[in-house]
Amino acid sequence: MPMQGAAPEIRAKGEVEITGSWALSDRVDFGVTYSPVPHLLVRAATSFKGSRPGPGQGLDSASYAKNNQYELAVGTYWPLGQHWLVGGLAGFGRAHAQARYIDDGSTLFTFREPIRHQLDGNYSKYSGEAYATFQPSPLVSLGLAYRVVQLRLTDITDQGVPVATAPILRQEPMFYFRLRPEFAQRSLQLQLALGASNTFGYRRGANDEADPARQFKLGRSYTSVGIAFFPHLLKQKK
Repeated sequence: MPMQGAAPEIRAKGEVEITGSWALSDRVDFGVTYSPVPHLLVRAATSFKGSRPGPGQGLDSASYAKNNQYELAVGTYWPLGQHWLVGGLAGFGRAHAQARYIDDGSTLFTFREPIRHQLDGNYSKYSGEAYATFQPSPLVSLGLAYRVVQLRLTDITDQGVPVATAPILRQEPMFYFRLRPEFAQRSLQLQLALGASNTFGYRRGANDEADPARQFKLGRSYTSVGIAFFPHLLKQKK
């Protein structure tokens, strides 16, 4: 499951953005971005997603998935007048994944014995992100972010057997709309985001149904709501 893009709304040295979001896929993301010097960003982020067997389902038969990630990044930002902000980030991260599911591979015309998968382990990720934000008024902003993420399944097993695959390269566009209410001295911001993630050059087919690495290649999408806090704005008002 992809982490949400960052696209921080930082415009000057000393500014801080603290974010939290919840996706309809039951994923939560948290991040902190800071500008220690003009045009420089440093960021730390984490993401948690988990599902467990429901009531009445046996642990041996039910499907579930968990995915915890963290990421560190550095980047830059450039305000273009009062209404535009562009920037980019490059990051490195690690993740831990656990999943159990059954893939029977059956279709309307074919049948084969179900294949049970149980994934567990860690993987590395490298990311690059570019973003552009348009702010027509002090209260409203919207924009686009585009991430490219490389996954390296360095320590993933399926039923205890190592999963061997080449690095997986994914693209992750995101559209976001943000609203900054008048209360709290505009130090709070609400966000609605729509995003997607898919693997470059990958087409889902019957010939890879038994491949456990397929779960890291499939396309995903998300809708999330979130909030951002800008503590430096409170200090400026005092």
